[in-house]
Amino acid sequence: MLLIRSPQSAGEPTNVDIICAGVEYLAIPRFFRGIEIVGPTPAEIRSLEEILGKEISPEFVHIIASSGQRFPVVAASLKSETNELEIFENPLDDLML
Repeated sequence: MLLIRSPQSAGEPTNVDIICAGVEYLAIPRFFRGIEIVGPTPAEIRSLEEILGKEISPEFVHIIASSGQRFPVVAASLKSETNELEIFENPLDDLML
């Protein structure tokens, strides 16, 4: 499981969470300035297949675009949600029983 959170602040009353399940591979920085979830290019899929040594279905490849760069996450699922949880409250806790 992977949780990427843009935390609430004085100007933003909610968190924006990106939640990934079944994570097999990721190559992302610790900090983003704005993000967009986009589909992979054929070249990105080929590169990930070389790294992982196997064929990967494009539906499992998620690209996080930020500041003109693209960062891959290979995961069974990816979803985005907003919530009002405290900074260290984890929406994954109920899933990890």
